[in-house]
Parts: sequence; C-alpha cells; structure tokens
Amino acid sequence: MEQFFTYEHFNALFGLSEDYVFFLKQVEEGYEYIYLNNPTKDVFIQSPIGQRIDEFLSPEHAKPILENYEKAVRERRVLTYRDFYLFSDHERMNETTVTPVFKGDDVYILAITKEVSRQKEIEEKYLFFQSLLTVSIDPTVVVRRDGTIFDMNNRFEEIFGLPIDQYKGTPYIKLPIHSFQDVNNVQSNFQQALEGEGKSSILNKRIKADGQIGTFLTSFSPIKKEEEVIAIFILFQEITEEMKLKEDLKATLNILEGYKKGISTAAIVTITDRHGKIQHVNDLYIETSQYKENELLNTYHKIFNDNHSYPFHHEVMDKVYAGDVWTGELKHRKKDGQSYWVDATVIPLNDGEEEIEKFLIIEFDITGKKKVLSELRNIEKTFNLITENTNDLIAITDEYGFVLYTSPSHEKRLGLEKEEKLGTFYTDLLSEESRRRWLDESIQKISAGESVIGEYELICKNGDSLWTETFITPVKDMESSQVYQHVIMSREITERKKLEENLRYMAYHDGLTNLPNRSFLLKEFPIIAEKAKSETHSVAVLYLDGDNFKLINDTFGHEVGDEFIRQFGLALKRSIQTEDLVSRLGGDEFVILLTGLPLNSAERERDTMIIVERIKRNLMEGWSIGGIDFSPTSSIGVSFYPDHGSSLDELLDKSDQSLYEAKKYGKDQFCIYCKPESHRV
Repeated sequence: MEQFFTYEHFNALFGLSEDYVFFLKQVEEGYEYIYLNNPTKDVFIQSPIGQRIDEFLSPEHAKPILENYEKAVRERRVLTYRDFYLFSDHERMNETTVTPVFKGDDVYILAITKEVSRQKEIEEKYLFFQSLLTVSIDPTVVVRRDGTIFDMNNRFEEIFGLPIDQYKGTPYIKLPIHSFQDVNNVQSNFQQALEGEGKSSILNKRIKADGQIGTFLTSFSPIKKEEEVIAIFILFQEITEEMKLKEDLKATLNILEGYKKGISTAAIVTITDRHGKIQHVNDLYIETSQYKENELLNTYHKIFNDNHSYPFHHEVMDKVYAGDVWTGELKHRKKDGQSYWVDATVIPLNDGEEEIEKFLIIEFDITGKKKVLSELRNIEKTFNLITENTNDLIAITDEYGFVLYTSPSHEKRLGLEKEEKLGTFYTDLLSEESRRRWLDESIQKISAGESVIGEYELICKNGDSLWTETFITPVKDMESSQVYQHVIMSREITERKKLEENLRYMAYHDGLTNLPNRSFLLKEFPIIAEKAKSETHSVAVLYLDGDNFKLINDTFGHEVGDEFIRQFGLALKRSIQTEDLVSRLGGDEFVILLTGLPLNSAERERDTMIIVERIKRNLMEGWSIGGIDFSPTSSIGVSFYPDHGSSLDELLDKSDQSLYEAKKYGKDQFCIYCKPESHRV
C-alpha cells in the first residue's frame, strides 16, 4: 500500500483542506483508518489510525457510516449522504462524499465530510416559506430581485388564471394582471421594496382571470439575506364593498388631517359665527396679531381692520351671505398698531338645513411679499431709466440663451425691432466667426455660471456690423443657486477694433508694397511647416535680390524707385499661386514661399523651376513708370523644407547662401542649395 498511496500524497492533496478527510482500508471485520488530515484532529481526542470504525465509534454513530461505505463499494460509485434531518435538533450537520477505490484485491474508502449547518438552516427556511405560500388564502407571489417570478401560490393561479409552470421566470411587470396605465406605479412600488421601503397597504386595481377588474389591497415585503434584499413577497387582499368604504373613509380622514395640519401651520385661521363674532383662532393668528386668545374670542373681526371703507365691507358681506366664497387682500392692524397685509379667503359653512351657520376665514401673511413687489417696481423703474437712456446694448436671456429682453439701443444701433429678437437665440445676432468663438470658448464658462468678458461682432439688420466688448453675467436663483438668466451688456468698440486692425496690419506688412514682412513670415511659417508635415509635402523658400536696383534710385530718384519696388512686388504676386506667399524683407530683397510641393527632389525642382521661369517672364514683360520702360532681372537662391532645415531662419540662411552662389555667375541667375561645395546654378 505504501507504493499505491503514501501519506505524503495524501497530505499534499488534503493537508490544507478545511473539510474532514478520511482514508480507510476494507478489512475482514470492517474498515480501518489509514490517514486523516489536520482538521480531523480537532474532532477526535485520540488518533483512530490503525483502528476499525466499529472499534473507535459508538454503534449509534458507526452504523450509518458503515452502511453508506458498504453501499458505495457494492454499487461501485461515488455516494453522498447527510447525517442531519430538517426541523430537528440533531447535533451533527454534515454532508459526506464517499469514493470507493479498488486496487487489485484491496478496497479503499476516501471520505470527505463538509460542515453544512448553514445549508440546513436555509432549507428549513425555504420549506417554511413554501408552507406560507401554500396555506395563504390570499393570492401571493414571490418576485426575484431582477423582477422575474420565482414562485406563486395556488390562490394566485386561481384568482388571476396564471399557472406557475407557464409564468415562472416571467417579468412580474409583464403579467397580464396589470393595466397599461398602472405599469409605472407597479415598477415604483417594486423598486421601493427593493430599497427596503416596502409599503404595507396600497389600494389598486388588477385584472382577474374572468376579465373583471378587482380592487386589491397590495403589500410589498422585502425578503432579506444578510441585510440584502434578494426577493419581494407580494400579497393581494381583495377588497369587498364594506372594506372599500372603510379604506376610503380612512384615506379621507388622513387627507383631512393632513389639510388641517398643513393649513394650521402655514395659514392664519379664524372661525366666526354668522354675525362675525370670533369663536376660534389658531396659534399663528395669535402670534401674528399679538393678541391673546381670550382677547380675541367673542370679539368682532373689525378690531383688526385698518382703514377699509364701509362700501368695501358691505361688498364682502353681501357676497359671503349669498353663499359665495370671497377672496382678496385685507389690511389688518396688530395690537401694537403696526399694519400687515393678508391674502384672505372667507368660506361660508352651512348647517344641516343649508343655512349659513359659520364663516371659515383662511389668511396668508403677504406683508413681505407686498414689500418685495414694491421694491421690485422701484428697481424696475430704475432699470428702465438706465436701459432706455444708455448707448450700451443690454440684453437678458434665459439659461438656454433665448432672448427675453433687449434695451432700446438695440433698435437704434442694429436696426432690429424688439419683436424680431424676442424668443430667438442671442447668438443669432453675432457674426459667424463670433458665434463660433462664443460656442467654442465661452459657452462652457457660461453654462458653469461663470462671468465672461469677450469681444464679439454684431450684425445689423442692413448687413453692417459693429464690434462690442461684451460682459456676460449669470443670474442665480437665491434658493437653488441655479443659473436661470444671463445679463449681457455690450459696449461698442468698432473704432477701437479698426485701429487695432490697422496697427496689426502695419505690424505684419511692408508700408511700401503692402506685402507681408519678415514678422509675418516668422508668425506664419510654423503653421505652413506643420501643414506640410501633416500632408507630406515640401515648401520652397525663394530668396530674391533685384539686379541693379540701386542704379534705378540713383538715376531716376526715390519716387520712381519706390514705384519700381511696388511694381516688382506685383509682378512676383502674379507669378505664384494663391496659396503661396510673397513678402518683402526690405530694400530690394523679397522672399517667396511655395507650398504643396512634392517631397521627391526631381519633381519638386521641376515645379519650382516652373514658378521661377514665370517670375523671369513677368519681370521681362516689365512695366512703365512716367514714360520710362523697365524690364528688370533678379537673382534667386532656393532652399527646401524639410530637407535643408526646419526653421525659417535656417532656411533663409541656406537660401541666402544659394543667392550668393547664383550672383557669382552674373545677373538673372538661379541656384538651389545643396551643400557648401556643390551648389547647383
């Protein structure tokens, strides 16, 4: 046996197991213990190894074990048995798996015993639960957490005509007992029960098996496992006419009690007899009026009236004595002489014979409200004075940007009438570029409730435009702190923008030719280079120096020389494509950027030569200044991005070197940069 299965083998397999593991050998008198794992040592006081089961255990314990071992060997199969019984106080709660092992003529038993006390508890609870379902005289259904049917009792099948074998696993919400209109309520009640907030009684209608609509009192009870809701127990009690009346009365009393509590808390309540003598006041009336209860009871309401005229009182009394309800505002006087306003409702109360017996007077203190309204009217007057007499453009929008108000200056400056703007988006007033910037840069800050300052171009009705410096301020609700409006104040800056534009143009353009200057090249070249890189193109940098320009100035004067430079620049512009760029560096030096060229050197040089030849041709055609004809020539040096450099300064330096090489061979020459010792001319 040592060669068949050693203790080392056994311990490697079961040494760390938490279950009880026994390895036994069949002997003539029974089964002898061979190996046991560590957990079994906590069970036995003495080691049973080498002893038979019947020797070591009492007959009561040994008998069922031996019977199951013999059965497993006899039937030559794995056998599982339990040594506990449901609804008993049996001390052992184990489940044992018996595996017979046959080796030659020898027979062995591997027995693994697991603690299953928790399973016993669960099965007992399940059987108890099943008995509740079975014996309940009311329709009952159990719904899993995922909303599907787990089980239902016979009464549920009988009342609603839904057999369990057909509807088990069906979503409860889809059972044909629910009307279409009630689906949302059913879902809500189920969700509340899942959250541990099951309701004890909900009155609702359900469709019965015969198609009739029944009224049921339904309860949703959560079934929990370790504080987690795993299912919902739903019980239906059908309501008879008598029960329905009781439930209706109970509901009505609850509602009336709620009304009474709510009104008494929020409203000033008085009850008088038909002549106006006070019979009841609530606590809020006493607190507001500053009178004590005994000072109010059996007095007349007129002690509170503050300068209301007799015709007014007569009008009120005529209406309520006619049996109608009167509503309106009243001004009362407190005990200390201060006045306060109330929104009052006077309700006639009839006796059993339809005669007016009493009056119920419900009042709400609106003193603060009237004060606020008065202040708001004053603010509105001030606001109107400001907005109607200012040149600034003031607009108010809702939180979504719809225009609610525009100042009269909009009509004066934009030519748009008020009705044309209300209900439209404020951004509809902006130019396309300003609208894009609004949406890209400002909308996130505006939506987050931040103030925004920006410059935007507004379009007038006649197509003109004006520039504004605009301040956008959010208006937040005092209670919720949510933005519900925006105030937009714009001040015209058109002239300033024009000046800024002129200054910007002058900063980036040559004053004589209006061509871009070196600063413009430095600003634009990184953009041109990045585009060429992304599109796998090359860029040619042509450095041009006019031949004999100084002679023209010396011979014909500076006025002719300046016009000559302008015409020279125009000739260069006529020679290139629209996406290319001509700039003047100063004097008689010009730079041309040719974009979109192939990376292949032969193709690139071919395309560049086409432009160079066009430049020479346009210069040769020449121009006339003051009756003098000019047909100039120019020397040109060329470098290519990215072959000869990645920065403009680097490429201009290479082009300048090429230009220097070209001039060595005379006028009207062209040179492409290669390397210092081998320029090509």
